[in-house]
Amino acid sequence: MTAMSISQDSGAPVGEAAQASSDGDQTPDKNKKKNRCFSCRKKVGLTGFDCRCGNLFCAIHRYSDKHDCPYDYRSAAAAQLRKENPIVVAEKIQKL
Repeated sequence: MTAMSISQDSGAPVGEAAQASSDGDQTPDKNKKKNRCFSCRKKVGLTGFDCRCGNLFCAIHRYSDKHDCPYDYRSAAAAQLRKENPIVVAEKIQKL
């Protein structure tokens, strides 16, 4: 009987300590995942579309013209082309 009372007594503080540490470690703002459309606030679940502007959108607002995307696709594509395709200039050929 004394062994049971000891194990029950020692189990209570451990459970309280574990519960206190788990509450202190997690903050609701940092662990919360975005799950609503940025335009219409509709819940999207797993079918949400991430845009290059950094927001999440539903199937209706996933295209950049539907949600007035501030991301400049034209300059990003031009910069990528300049980076991947450098100008190659050959040396001048000497004639004899």
